[in-house]
Amino acid sequence: MALWGNNDNVGSAGTVSLNYGTGVVTGTDTLFGQTGSAQEGDVISFGLRTKPGVYFGDAVIISIASTESLTIGSTAGLSGVAIAGTDFTISQAPKYTVLDSSFSEVNTAAPAAHVVARPLTNLETSAGILTVHLNSTEGIIAGDTIDFPTYSTAVISSVGSTSVVLAAAVGAGDTIATGSATTVSRTTGGYQRNVYGVGSTSVGHAEGGVYATGAGWVGVTTYRDTSGNLRVKKEILVAMSGIATGNAPVYPDIASAN
Repeated sequence: MALWGNNDNVGSAGTVSLNYGTGVVTGTDTLFGQTGSAQEGDVISFGLRTKPGVYFGDAVIISIASTESLTIGSTAGLSGVAIAGTDFTISQAPKYTVLDSSFSEVNTAAPAAHVVARPLTNLETSAGILTVHLNSTEGIIAGDTIDFPTYSTAVISSVGSTSVVLAAAVGAGDTIATGSATTVSRTTGGYQRNVYGVGSTSVGHAEGGVYATGAGWVGVTTYRDTSGNLRVKKEILVAMSGIATGNAPVYPDIASAN
């Protein structure tokens, strides 16, 4: 059984449920073992990374009993959250990454919002504004989130000495009262590490940005630093040309680096 293949686009029709105790995966409308679908030795990813909160990690398929039943070798790379009626993807990613604790969904951490400035006095009153005048902008940077008592949240796109510019105008129903207290928060931390199949097209799209890499199987770690900036660390696990891609999500490109 090969340690990896060159296909990150194996068929994954239907949904799956997992018995953590036995490692048995039960499919609904699946085609396990059929040509173009999951085979022994493939990696099954439970849930989709494109849907926050419903990606549960990866496991290696060790046997297939039928088109709707297979068994995985270990649950070490899974989050431990119940898996029932969920989407899945199949790939020929390097098998050793499934048992690498750094790739395990158990070790994934969500970013958190931390207050960086409060209270600040808002001096604007009209709806539709983009610029908000504050008595201080010390410690605030673009990308922070500003909260108002009558306006849920707004992302700050730029910062001046006595004002901030919002990424979107305040709505008519969200008028900000003069003198109301405001809080500015910043998203930091988090930890996400995934293995991607990266083809030549994706290499071209990512060139020049923080996701720039070569073709093959690539391990990517992302997190937010204390200033809220996206940090990306990449490691080419297996360099290869001719890799077939298509699984969700598509490898990030330059536009994703924000």
